Amino acid sequence: MPIVEFLLIIALLLIAVFLYYGFKIAPWRLRVRKQQIPAAKTKGSFAGKRAVFFSDVHWGPVFTTKHLERLCDLILEQDPQLILFGGDLVEEKTDLANAHLKSELIRQLTLLSEYCPCYAVLGNHDVETVRNRLYTTEVLTAACFTILENGWADLEDLALYGFKNATHDFPAFIDRPDLAADDFRLLLCHEPDFVGKYKPVSGNALYLSGHSHGGQVTLFGLPLILPYLGRRYVRGWHQLNENNLLLISNGVGTVHIHARFCARPDIQVLDFAVK
Repeated sequence: MPIVEFLLIIALLLIAVFLYYGFKIAPWRLRVRKQQIPAAKTKGSFAGKRAVFFSDVHWGPVFTTKHLERLCDLILEQDPQLILFGGDLVEEKTDLANAHLKSELIRQLTLLSEYCPCYAVLGNHDVETVRNRLYTTEVLTAACFTILENGWADLEDLALYGFKNATHDFPAFIDRPDLAADDFRLLLCHEPDFVGKYKPVSGNALYLSGHSHGGQVTLFGLPLILPYLGRRYVRGWHQLNENNLLLISNGVGTVHIHARFCARPDIQVLDFAVK
């Protein structure tokens, strides 16, 4: 066999392997990423407790009931005292008219809220149409998730905030009047580039975002396609200034191209240290 034909066959085989892995295996290699939040960072707020942050489910024809069950089981296995959702419950192909699927989605998410308090912000896909906004709001509310839109949670020992969606709405920081400037704040914002650019809180803060999917499909870590407001800050930890940190989840679902490569889906487990 001529060397050129041999190399062509090898190249085609490699491409087939990469495509199979990217579409059939990688999207479901969900991993748990554990993060230690130092006591000095939290100033004792929520000390000794655990929160789980997940984002970008994109419930639909690809992320099905089976995958949602696995996700909820994995979250509950972490024994959290708080569950946080970073937005994008739906996608363009979500069957919003299917009452059975909607009730199943509510049932699964309710398992989380029955375990511990659950809070959420809305993603760009959740609010890009009026129908999407109504559907997502109804599902999260029925599942006893509290949706934060430019407001804070009613938690005594943790200052938790949530922003409106930065792609389609107008996010703004409205602070609790009882907090000092250097008190710790935990903030949910779907799009990382918004908080990276504007840094709404000048004091001691940790932002949690999703949206970018960690690049979703990358060239061995180099993102090939990134969404608006998810292009500068793509994955992992970022030090925004002396007192501000940003943590980005790769999310759990996919959108548009239902594949992943070198951007494994994840949930983030936050362990708050004791002084």
